[in-house]
Amino acid sequence: MLAALGLAAAGFYLANQPRTLRLAVGPLGSEDARMAAGFVQGLNREKASIRIRLVLTEGSAESAAKVDEGAAELAIVRPDIALPAKADTALITRRSFPFFIARRESGIARIADLRGKRIGVVRNPAGNIDLLKLVLSQYEVGAEEVQIVGLTPDEVVSNGRSGQVDALFAINAIGARTGGEGTNRLRSAFGDDPMLIPIREADALAARIRTIETGEIVRGALGGDPPRPAENLPTIAITSRLVASQDLDEGVVGDLVSAILGLRVKLAGELPLIQGLETPATDKDAPLPVHPGAAAYIDGEQETFFDRYGDWFYLGVMALSMVGTGGAALLSRDSAARRRRAMAGLDELLALLPLIRGCDEERELMAFEGRADTILTRVLSDYARGDLDGSGLAAYRLVMDQVGRAVAERQRLLAEA
Repeated sequence: MLAALGLAAAGFYLANQPRTLRLAVGPLGSEDARMAAGFVQGLNREKASIRIRLVLTEGSAESAAKVDEGAAELAIVRPDIALPAKADTALITRRSFPFFIARRESGIARIADLRGKRIGVVRNPAGNIDLLKLVLSQYEVGAEEVQIVGLTPDEVVSNGRSGQVDALFAINAIGARTGGEGTNRLRSAFGDDPMLIPIREADALAARIRTIETGEIVRGALGGDPPRPAENLPTIAITSRLVASQDLDEGVVGDLVSAILGLRVKLAGELPLIQGLETPATDKDAPLPVHPGAAAYIDGEQETFFDRYGDWFYLGVMALSMVGTGGAALLSRDSAARRRRAMAGLDELLALLPLIRGCDEERELMAFEGRADTILTRVLSDYARGDLDGSGLAAYRLVMDQVGRAVAERQRLLAEA
């Protein structure tokens, strides 16, 4: 019995220890890596039941491979670059709205006007250039018809000001619930009244490429008075996502999503990027599948502790009861006989009930009550010796209550008569 209780206590202790999951993310210094580092610090600070250990990579492709290889349970990836085959979305960490931007005097008003022009694009990650080529192909502008200039983020302003690029394919400058650092850089590069060229055929691209979604650049996204742009502009949307291995328990993923979403307000001051966190759509026709654990949490259907382990809890209670019963039988074979003798008074009390209800004299009624008191005294003595257990005493309590009520009711009837 003690061994079983000890094992149960040890199991409960281990079950309540924080679970550490490996998160593949990279490259070092990227927005995704900064977001992941914020998760690590926030979960540790809040003493969450789920913790994260970072596995640094060179980018989305390697991060996705780490999950598929089993070297990580989680990853932050950009689906248009790479998506693991053995993981599903847990959270959207960032949503961006790519577009083209040029100086107003450049004469570039639509994507077809980019033929023969120099188009700047931040070269890392490498998927940025592939995305640019994909967008150009939608408008039948071949990659050989333009000059693609790979830039670092720090080179954007100088190349825009000097005219070394005629336009820029801006990918992460405008996003959902993010700050204005990127838009300020664009205005420095292309003037206070630049030409914004959205990707209006976003629906066609999204229908063809499941990792691309539709979105819009909201009125005033670049600031200014009058606002720039002057109206909402349709364009494509790309996301970065926290994905979780399909082998991870649904409850673990649900707890992780809950814990990370709880960090949004607490880390907003030190990590503005975290305001871009959002839950994915859980519709069955969503282009990218959502992990069942995340979907259960988002839809309010996550199982509680007792939902998950209730059957094991009751089985454990039953097992402990069986162990206790077996041990008691081995220690004292005559305990059953003693209990039967101790319970004999129960039959005596039950036999008194019809006699009490049919009694016509007060004196006889008092005699029955005295017999019940005598039985009660014997019962308490048996209980003190250990011949009667708690359940037996409870049974006596119920019958004694019935006897007491029967006596009281009969006394009332005799008094009225």
